[in-house]
Amino acid sequence: MKYVAWLWRELRGFRANITIRVMVGVGRVALGLLMIWLSKLFIDETIRTGTNDDVIRMIVFLVLTVVGSIVLRLVYYYMNASAMVRKSNALRLKFFELLFVRKLYDGQNLHSGDISSRLMKDVDNVCVSAIETIPQMIVTGVQLVGAFLLMRWFDVRLAWALLLLTPVMIVLGKIVSRKLRKMTLDIRDGESKIQMQVQEAVEYNAVMRSLESESWVTDLLIRKQDKLEHDVLRRTRFTTVSRFSLGFAFGMGYLFAFVWGGLGLRDGLITVGTMTSFLQLVGQIQHPILSLLRMVPQLVHSTASVDRLDELKCGVEECLQGESVLQNVPQSRENTQLGVRFENVSFAYGASDDSEKNENVLLHFSHDFKPGSKTAIMGETGAGKTTLFRILLGFVEPYDGKAVVYSEEGAYKSPRVVAKETRKEFVYIPQGNTLMSGTIRHNLQFARPGVEDAELRHALHAACADFVFDLPKGLDTELGERGRGLSEGQSQRIAIARGLLRSGNILLFDEISASLDEATERELYQRLFEMFPEKTMIFVTHRTAICQICDEVVKIGSI
Repeated sequence: MKYVAWLWRELRGFRANITIRVMVGVGRVALGLLMIWLSKLFIDETIRTGTNDDVIRMIVFLVLTVVGSIVLRLVYYYMNASAMVRKSNALRLKFFELLFVRKLYDGQNLHSGDISSRLMKDVDNVCVSAIETIPQMIVTGVQLVGAFLLMRWFDVRLAWALLLLTPVMIVLGKIVSRKLRKMTLDIRDGESKIQMQVQEAVEYNAVMRSLESESWVTDLLIRKQDKLEHDVLRRTRFTTVSRFSLGFAFGMGYLFAFVWGGLGLRDGLITVGTMTSFLQLVGQIQHPILSLLRMVPQLVHSTASVDRLDELKCGVEECLQGESVLQNVPQSRENTQLGVRFENVSFAYGASDDSEKNENVLLHFSHDFKPGSKTAIMGETGAGKTTLFRILLGFVEPYDGKAVVYSEEGAYKSPRVVAKETRKEFVYIPQGNTLMSGTIRHNLQFARPGVEDAELRHALHAACADFVFDLPKGLDTELGERGRGLSEGQSQRIAIARGLLRSGNILLFDEISASLDEATERELYQRLFEMFPEKTMIFVTHRTAICQICDEVVKIGSI
């Protein structure tokens, strides 16, 4: 019932489409059964006793039946295709948006390659089941019942004899389903692992070459592919054997109906038209049963995909509940001086309220970053410098103590605990290359869509990135993945400019000068201090150049 409820919930907005398609499918089934009935009449009565006008009239009916069936099939196909693409896009968008709500740094983060696999293959798998398979199962069930009733009208014994295969097939289908689900989970897991490795090999290609680990990495991929091949072939062998069993059973059923009809025809118990109808109806009964059993594995595959998609929701409800109790905090006016104060903050990753047993990253940390101040934070690796920024941005919460934003006037005259709602007050510029594929303009617009060129020029100048305007295409220069086409220092400066386009009054800089030479570093800090004197700036750094010009230096850890 869990999966039925899940699929029913996700079909909201598509139920009318499915209802109409089921009606169209049932109409096509009715035309198919009418075709069998008209064929019998044509052979047994019209050909033998009818006039030429009767023959022509019957042929017209048969043609109309065939044309009607074709039209309904095309209508069904079009509605199915349009619903599939709309639903897959909607579902993929839904889970894509959840990526920006999920709790970060909780020890349960999935690999980006695995997430990509879920957003593509698992979303498509679920949509096929919800939009295509389930409606088709309903239509096929109607076809089975209709064909059985018509066969029963022709010959009760033969109808029941053919239908007796159904319970056997249902039991076999359940056995097959259980085994297929486990096999499918193994295959999906293997596909995700391969996608992870390929993605990392592309992203860190230069690193792997420098380590001369190409052969080792390739061997790893070969082993993973061999395991996937083994799992796929194991499922294929199992499916082949089960389908052979089904095919054999249905083949014997068809042969039984053929012999039964032949004997009845010999003894004068049935007509040639009835014999023809027998053979057609056997297919109309067996094909739906076989189709239903073939659809079962697809539904089984989709249950595994539902579970994998649900894992993307981990931490989402907790975050949404936390946001629902927050007040709507208005953003402070630009150039308003804001301060940040840490009050006895303790934090450990994966911590809960009883987390004293966890290894603390921060323990009873307190400091007041006063409005408009410029502060450098120094500490050894792992001391918690970047964690301070994650707390301020509302990505993680301390298990003890709090961090608050405050000001002398305006919305923050009464200090507010930092959370997602206060994130608008911060400008965060992380360490390293964070550019994406697309133009330089596109990368800058992540911070402020629709920004004017004059503002872009101002931000680029502040970040010592005036070189952009010396490029042949300037702001419209195309960059590859991770800013390929620029040096590390150039990419870092564009990332700084992107951050400066935000209107927050507290600037968080995480090792922003690590890729810069000393002259550019000095010029960058000089411009930042001159162009944004009113803003509060906090620098995480290992370099002494910034420490010499800051108002104070905060050392954390054992440094």
